[in-house]
Amino acid sequence: MPTTAEQAKQSAQRKSAIAHGFDLVADVYGTPDSGASVHRLGTGLVRRARLRPGDRVLDLGCGRGAVLFAAAEAVGPDGYAVGIDLSPNMVHATAAEIAARRLRNLVVRVDDAEDPGFPTGSFEAVLAGLMLFITPDPAAVLASAHRLLAPGGRFALTSFGPADPAWEAPVRAALAFAEPQQSVREWSTNKGGNGLLDTLEQITALLEQAGFGDIETEDEEDVASYRDPEQWWTSVWNSGRRAALLELIPAERREDARKAAFAELGALAGEGGLTRRSVIRYTTATRT
Repeated sequence: MPTTAEQAKQSAQRKSAIAHGFDLVADVYGTPDSGASVHRLGTGLVRRARLRPGDRVLDLGCGRGAVLFAAAEAVGPDGYAVGIDLSPNMVHATAAEIAARRLRNLVVRVDDAEDPGFPTGSFEAVLAGLMLFITPDPAAVLASAHRLLAPGGRFALTSFGPADPAWEAPVRAALAFAEPQQSVREWSTNKGGNGLLDTLEQITALLEQAGFGDIETEDEEDVASYRDPEQWWTSVWNSGRRAALLELIPAERREDARKAAFAELGALAGEGGLTRRSVIRYTTATRT
């Protein structure tokens, strides 16, 4: 069993890898070329969080602002939203967009969701859009969120539900061209490697352990469409999976990896191109 020092080192390494991975895609994350529906999902999360005008909101793992901008609009000029992220490039790109849009009720900074530097009870709502399953210690993030919420404050998160296993085949085919010495950890097409949020029971247990009540979950089908395999390949390279997966493939092998992935995609193609269906899980809870 790892010692406390070893666990801390592993956690720091994991966070550094997360930051690096999202630094790589900060300029294109959430754009049409990424094939992502993060903005629609962010709006859905904000709606379910039942934000009110004047609320103070913290967005954990804010990325390029899919949740953050929707939250700032929901709370209006009398409220404000703060976004934090481990990735400096994500933060810098989002800050530039905030400045360009001349928005005065939101701010973004580099910070760690496990221990953000805010006083106890600073927010009426804390949001976590598609990030909790990536973190090394989801329980620590939830404990921190509970501390930062005012009594009766609302926590809302999105995670991935069951996915079509057939969509694992294309990336596995590409990863066959990774360096033999590279340790390609177990992964799924959708999830970030932390299995503590795979089921409703696990999510509920984590929230209850952190002191939350009134826990509700709603599943919604998410449909991602790609006009051709090339758009799918671009979407993978423009997502958070790039560093964890495809960066493991040496540059001289990437064309062969791409062709192998495309061969697997052929079995998934329909008349209208490629359509991937997955489940987005919206969970809300209250600080009791």
